[in-house]
This record gives sequence, C-alpha cells and structure tokens, in this order.
Amino acid sequence: MTKLDKNGRLRFGAALLVLWLGVAVAGCSSLLDVDNPNNALDAELRSPVAAAAVANGALYTVMDGYTYVLLDHSTVSDELIWVGSRDAFQKLEQGYINDPLNEFSDQGFRDWAPARWMCDEAIDILETHNGAGDLEDVTDLARTYYYAAFTYMSIADMFDDWALSDRKASGPPVGEAGMGAFYTTALGYISSGLALVGGTATDLERDLAAMRARVMHAQGVWNMIGVLPISTGPLSATDAAAAGAAAQAALALGSGDWSSILDFNAASAFGDGAYAINERLELRFSDVYIHADPDGKVRDDTLPNGGIALLDAIDGTPDPRLDVFFDAFEAAGSTSDFTMVSARMMHLILAEDAMVNGTASDGNDFAYHINAGRELGSVTSDWTAGSGVSQQDMLIYERQANLLFMGSRLNDMYRFDLKSPSWQTASPAYSAPGTFMPITKAEIDSNCHINPDWPADVECVSPGG
Repeated sequence: MTKLDKNGRLRFGAALLVLWLGVAVAGCSSLLDVDNPNNALDAELRSPVAAAAVANGALYTVMDGYTYVLLDHSTVSDELIWVGSRDAFQKLEQGYINDPLNEFSDQGFRDWAPARWMCDEAIDILETHNGAGDLEDVTDLARTYYYAAFTYMSIADMFDDWALSDRKASGPPVGEAGMGAFYTTALGYISSGLALVGGTATDLERDLAAMRARVMHAQGVWNMIGVLPISTGPLSATDAAAAGAAAQAALALGSGDWSSILDFNAASAFGDGAYAINERLELRFSDVYIHADPDGKVRDDTLPNGGIALLDAIDGTPDPRLDVFFDAFEAAGSTSDFTMVSARMMHLILAEDAMVNGTASDGNDFAYHINAGRELGSVTSDWTAGSGVSQQDMLIYERQANLLFMGSRLNDMYRFDLKSPSWQTASPAYSAPGTFMPITKAEIDSNCHINPDWPADVECVSPGG
C-alpha cells in the first residue's frame, strides 16, 4: 500500500516533501509554533496558497514512479534487454512478468502506488479550493487531472491487478476484470480537466484532449487483451471510431510535430529508467532497434546510419526517427524526457480508425494518416496500397517506430501476436499473452486483504472504513 519502510510505516520521498513544504509554508513564521509539526504540514498543504505546490507534488511522484514501471514493462517487450548484473531484469526480459517477488516489478509497484495516491489526494485538495472559490489558478487543478488520468491509464496498461490503498488503510484488490474501470476513472478526470480549460486554446487543453484519445485507444486495446483469453488484431470498429474522434479533436488544437513530455531536466528530477540504461548500463535497447558496441552495452553510433538496426517497412533503410530519438535520449543521461502524448500518436490512432472503418473519423483514409505521421518524423517515402506492405503490418511498424519507449509496445505485441526473441516458451508472456505485472510483495506484505499471514488480532483498516 503505497511506499512503506521496513517497519510497515508509510513514507514518501524526501524530495517530494521538501517540494510541497517549501512552497506551502511561504510566509509562515515558524512550523514549530504549533503542538504537532505534522499537523502543521498537512494544514499548510491544504491552504489555497499551496495549490501550485500540491499540483507540482503530484507531478513529481508521477515522474518518480513512471520511469520505473516503464522500465519493467519495456524490458518484457522487445524494446529493452538485460546487459548488467541484476538478473531479475533478465527474468523480465525472458517473459516472466507475473512474479510478485521480482525485485524490479516490486520497486515499480512501490514507486507507482504513491503517484496514484498523490494525484487523487491533490485533486481532493484542489477541488475543495475550487468549490469554495479559493483556487487562484484553475490550471493547477486541470493539470493534476491530466497527471492522474495518465497514471490510472498506465496502471491498467501495465498491471493485472491493483489495490487502491490509502496510506495505512488497505484497499482490497480490484481483480483482473476490475482493471478496466481505471480507464473510466482516467476519462472522468480528463472530462473534468477539459471543463476547466476547454476553449482556452492552450497546450494544456490540447494535451488533455490528446490524453483522452490515448486513454480511449488504450481502453480499446484492454478490451481485447485485458482479460484472458485475449483476442488479436486491431481495435473493434466501435473502439477505433471513438478513439479516432478523440484524436481528431486533439489534432485540431495543435499544429506541427507537437508532444507533451515529462521534462526531468526542468523539474530537476531523477529518472530511474533513463539512469538504468544510460548510466548504470543495466539495460539497453535491444538488437531489434540498435547495433551495440563491442562490449554490448550501448549503441555504436560510429557505425553507418548511427547504429540503427530497425529497418523502415517501406524502403528497408535504417529508420531515421530512431537516430533522432537515441541521440536525444542518450545525451540527457538520467534526465531524459519521456513522451506522454504526441501529434504522431494521434495520427496513428486515426490510421487504425481508418483501417478498421474504411475512413477515419475526420474523413481521411489510412494512407493519409500513416504518411502524415511519417512526414512529421522527416521520413520521405510514403505508404501506398501498392507498397507491398499490408495496412496492419504498416500500422504495427509505425507504432513501433513512433511510440518507442512510451509504454505501448508490449500491449501491441500481445494484440498482434508478436513474440520477443528473448521470451522463453515457458514464460507467461509467450504462453499466455495478455499477462501483465501482478500486485507485488511490498503490497502483499502490508495489505491485510491480501497477506495470508495478517495477524488475527490486528484490525484490517480499509479506506473509508
């Protein structure tokens, strides 16, 4: 249940507390002028003057947790491989995604659970201020809805089960079938955010609209692979059209090759995922994507075409978009940006809509949207019906190239019946496609609804109970 120390007590990252506290207490004479400093902290954070700090605190926990769960998820896919010393990553690479004792899945759960809780807590605080007319800048609430929507969607995309615990109150597991409701929660947050900033013609309005499209598409994918046995192929016509209409609305709010990112450098935040790849050299992008140096640890960018192994589906040359991606990712070290939504993603959603329904929600065909996304990435060869590549194969490839390290690849592999070269045939990823990470050891040990050894004389406290 969120992040616990060895004694089972709730703890949040020190950096997050400093961030919240530093803004919340501005202008106060002393936190020591009260009987209980912890009560002072909570009171100051619930003051309207701390609204921006509360929103930033939610963002910080999202940034802290996301790179770790993304690292786990992408290691199971064909994007990353283990090249270091921590062999629990090797088990993930081999497809053993369902082990609650895997130390890196466990760390991912422990980092992502506080992000979910903090987003909900921040929304509760900021909604209270807004309802009382005390919220000076409604964008603080709107952007927190955005972070929360991304968090709930990612939980449903990456986990087979979850417990909505609240600090020391244990939430019961929702179960595999209950994970789909997380997309509904995410969409509700997006609608609330758009109600605040709709019509403002801001990047935040565009990003909320784009996140709605991504969540709706992810929900359509979950409808296929979220509960075993899975179905394979593209989205249903209904789900594809709904996501396509949302993507059309997002594209109308921006122009060019825009994206919404988690900017670790601007936030002075530490990205575990980028650190593990760029600095610790525990993982690297796989041979599907790069040619490694003689030590096998990093991309050999001295090779022709920058060491890019992924070949374009149309002309068979190394994909130039990957060279751009890796140059930026590697140069940033542990502060690499992570993309949440983008114009290219919207075109891919509309391309799938067109593939399934004949034309997309905006009246354009498959070729229009596939080629629009390629042009944004400066790829000059266009797809046509005579290219020798089917629409589905082209969609798979473009999603692979454009959405690299964005948390979509494993789900696409499952729904299009693709196998990683690293998967062992006995692994759940290979033998039971649609398997994702479980509730892990830290939550099991501390959650009275799950722990089989919970003492009979210790009360099981649940949220709201």
